[in-house]
Amino acid sequence: MPSVILTRPIQRLDADNTFSTLLKDAGISVLELPMITISLPKALESLDTALYRLAQAQYTYCVLSSPTAIEFFHQRVLELGLYESISATIGFATVGEKSAAKLESYGYRVAIPLPHQNAGAAALLIEMRKFDLRGKPTLLLQSQIGLVVLHRALEMCGAEIDRVTLYETTGPNLRDAALLMHHLEAPIEERPRVVAFFSPSAVESFVTTIVEMGSQIRQELPALAAIGETTALEIKLLLRRDADIVARKANQESLANDIIQYLRSNS
Repeated sequence: MPSVILTRPIQRLDADNTFSTLLKDAGISVLELPMITISLPKALESLDTALYRLAQAQYTYCVLSSPTAIEFFHQRVLELGLYESISATIGFATVGEKSAAKLESYGYRVAIPLPHQNAGAAALLIEMRKFDLRGKPTLLLQSQIGLVVLHRALEMCGAEIDRVTLYETTGPNLRDAALLMHHLEAPIEERPRVVAFFSPSAVESFVTTIVEMGSQIRQELPALAAIGETTALEIKLLLRRDADIVARKANQESLANDIIQYLRSNS
């Protein structure tokens, strides 16, 4: 049975793991080794201050660019007892249809739907310019390593941006790092056939882990699969090779089906 290493954060696996389900149904083993650990910031003062200001309608819009951001935002808003005031007054912007659906399922109003990040900076800016953001106080909540393209696009549209860290992204825990090296350094016939990445930060953590563990395996890695062009670009930059598989559509189903097709074509 061929195997695939999945590097998604555990929070995303718990929320929706269609990817693994499709692969397992196709007879492919999935090794879930998150290369990213996600948590609320250790110091919450800046985040909480921004959320209280949001509840007081000191911002017109709040931008949450991913399902992960939405989940951490909603969790903290409930803990602070700010849900009613924020959901009643604030317009939200997000990236992608699934994120918009998640916001609405929590009872928030999506005022500025934006394209998927993998559509690229140009498409993002074109979509934003359909809305009058000039002079509008806007809260952008991301991880501490969130892509700056969204911030820049908002600035170019004239929005008054406050960018605040909503959650912190760090590398894998020691157990997952050790298991990763165990699988990558196994005899060739036992190694995974594909490593699947859902974000540029997962690629970065993967490469950092290999280097820190003192492995020389970089030139012998299995096929690399990317959810979209932005992640594929990170693979090229950090590993000096093209991704072997880039999902035709930037979603779990497409990436899973493209991996299945790749493995069947190269069996």
